[in-house]
Amino acid sequence: MTSRTYSGLSASERDAERRSRLLAAGRELIGTQGYAAVSVEKLCAASKVSSRHFYQLYENKEAAFLDVYDSITKQSLDSAVASLEATEGEPMMQRIPKAFLAYVGPMVEDIRAARIAFVEIMGASPLIEQRRLSYRELLVDLVVSEGAAAVQRGELVDRDFRFATLALTGAANAIVYDWTLREDREDSAALEAQLTELALDLLAR
Repeated sequence: MTSRTYSGLSASERDAERRSRLLAAGRELIGTQGYAAVSVEKLCAASKVSSRHFYQLYENKEAAFLDVYDSITKQSLDSAVASLEATEGEPMMQRIPKAFLAYVGPMVEDIRAARIAFVEIMGASPLIEQRRLSYRELLVDLVVSEGAAAVQRGELVDRDFRFATLALTGAANAIVYDWTLREDREDSAALEAQLTELALDLLAR
């Protein structure tokens, strides 16, 4: 049985287009108003997606928020991995800042993404917290693996890379949280530079 098309789009293509609009609306509304203040009705109105089609894509608002969070965090993790692959063979003192900027850059260059990834995600629900922790573990595993390899090559002094990564992510969360709340916040480039120095202190120096 073939899928019916409307306006030249198949059913799966229409679903993908609606999801894209909902993701954009979620980033805008949750990133400016906060998760608690955003309803399914607001998401549907902003994205011009009917509630019927919303519930064909998502079970509830929580599921839609997870999709928004996934889209932001996965992009950052993928960028960090790509940076490490592209700089393989370079000294770790150069690779760490590049990889860290690749990870944190997309989230601090868009304050809506920063608010979602560092503020709204905290304590939103048990399921959302579980997702946050799973992404944190992926980051920890990545740093531990790269750190151990650098120690074997004699580039870094051995240390507890898990502890260092947890310290870095905890500090980054508090720093970016404060940054999003301040009306007199510095630009994202200055914030990135400060966070990069922190990453170097904890992971490489």
